[in-house]
Amino acid sequence: MKKGVFSQAFKFAIVGVVNTLINLVVLYIFTEFLGVYYLVSAVFAFIVAVTNSFILNKIWTFKEDIKHKAASRYVKFIIVSIVALVVNLVFLWVMVEYFKMWYMFAQVLAVILNFLINFFGNKIWTFRK
Repeated sequence: MKKGVFSQAFKFAIVGVVNTLINLVVLYIFTEFLGVYYLVSAVFAFIVAVTNSFILNKIWTFKEDIKHKAASRYVKFIIVSIVALVVNLVFLWVMVEYFKMWYMFAQVLAVILNFLINFFGNKIWTFRK
């Protein structure tokens, strides 16, 4: 891999950490304080985090003007993210329902698992120059 890919992966990871925290906070608030079923809360948390992630990655990680192909890139970003969401929800459900893992811990593991899907999917397809 080229040196630039490592720099992008590092920035993508930082954005990912920020959005993981956003995801976890939204998940916790909706599940614990609002009484929303954890899988529904996870979907809403995903939407909030992925929108923030798109903006930060577009501007900082891949250094694009926010208006440059924003609509088409956002659609691609959402598609890659939905694939990752499906992986996330299946993993989350299996860990909670079958392995009786606390949903917050299972979510952290699911997010780690999705890093590769998100980074390479978006690097190769969404933000391809």
